[in-house]
Amino acid sequence: MVAAIGMLLSLLTRTWQLIAAVVGGVGFGLFIDELGKFLTSDNNYFFKPTASLIYAMFIALYLTARELRRFRKLTARENLVNAIEASKDLPLGPISNVTRTHALAWLDAADTSHPLTLFLRRQFEMANPTLERKSALTTLLNGVRTRYAIIVHGRWFRRVITGVFLLQAAGVVLFVGYSLVIAAGAAAGSTDALAEFNATLRAGPILWTTLAGTLVVGAFTVIGVAQLRGSRHRAYRAFETAVLVDLLLVQPFTLLDSGFPGLTQVFIDLALLVSLRYMQREEVLLKVLHGSTSRVEISTA
Repeated sequence: MVAAIGMLLSLLTRTWQLIAAVVGGVGFGLFIDELGKFLTSDNNYFFKPTASLIYAMFIALYLTARELRRFRKLTARENLVNAIEASKDLPLGPISNVTRTHALAWLDAADTSHPLTLFLRRQFEMANPTLERKSALTTLLNGVRTRYAIIVHGRWFRRVITGVFLLQAAGVVLFVGYSLVIAAGAAAGSTDALAEFNATLRAGPILWTTLAGTLVVGAFTVIGVAQLRGSRHRAYRAFETAVLVDLLLVQPFTLLDSGFPGLTQVFIDLALLVSLRYMQREEVLLKVLHGSTSRVEISTA
């Protein structure tokens, strides 16, 4: 991480910024990987709560970065400063299309009365963008994205995703029913029901938080299932909320007990989240296309 800081302070080009980001990320990963050794007196690398602590730290970093982007809009002065920062690439030759597009967008939001705004706009408009060269990694990622799009467009895929949440909703209903039976049995004086009820009460806040999160996940899942016939987009949105609650509330506490093997559920949730967001975009696109088709038919009639 020290090497990354040195690169950022000494080298100003965007290429070195990317290299510094990678080096800093590797350094942070190597540090956090040893967290279990720092927390235990016997340097236990496989300390179980380590997985939950690492996961919670990444959640905090993600939410912080997300909020920083949405906290407020850039002022005209800050937009101009960003454009000036991007102009460092101009003397080095052709710039990328991404840099040019971002710089022009910043200048659009900057103060047009400032002399640097017009000057930089002319410079970026005259700059020759580099030819897009597809690396082996870019080609591989595009291939994966294309294959994923083909899979998601299949009818069976939507049925599988819907089936997963239908099973989850059924499980939640059974869980609530079982809990009510245990509570009723404990109230009636059943020995077994009382023993299980007391064991749950003694489990502490971790289990209670997990149970509360699971009930919230189940509630959104049931809502999504109920909305499937009326609006698939709203149903997918409810499913997405259920997955997010599971990722942000349930999994950190689940990992306290399961350790690193529990990350399997995290990756499953992430795959579901990506799929649901893609399916929501497809639903919006279908609605737009359907609306356009309807307007064409009306105008033709």
